[in-house]
Amino acid sequence: MRISKSRAELIREAADKLNIVGTGQSLDADYQDRINNNVDPLFMQLAKDRICEVVDDDQIPSEWFDSLAGLLANISAPIAGNPFSPELRLFYERMLRRVTRQDPAYVVQDAEYF
Repeated sequence: MRISKSRAELIREAADKLNIVGTGQSLDADYQDRINNNVDPLFMQLAKDRICEVVDDDQIPSEWFDSLAGLLANISAPIAGNPFSPELRLFYERMLRRVTRQDPAYVVQDAEYF
């Protein structure tokens, strides 16, 4: 199993979720450009909200991939003639928060006195 995926794979997965491309077919360049234009704003919004920070868009962690593709598809929904869904946005953001949260380390911290 691959541990990371690329921006192009993210765009393709979002197009699949929008049902604008058939299995085995290539994505139309116009659709690809329009979805691609939504990727950077999505990554910036997720970083600003402190949900996750995608540092390299060609090294997207696999565990984040489905949620990111769902968010990208939801943002790009008007391209396919569908409305944006705030409920879907919240669902995928919660999934990302769950996957990216850091569990407690239970390590005793040293106190620093001055």
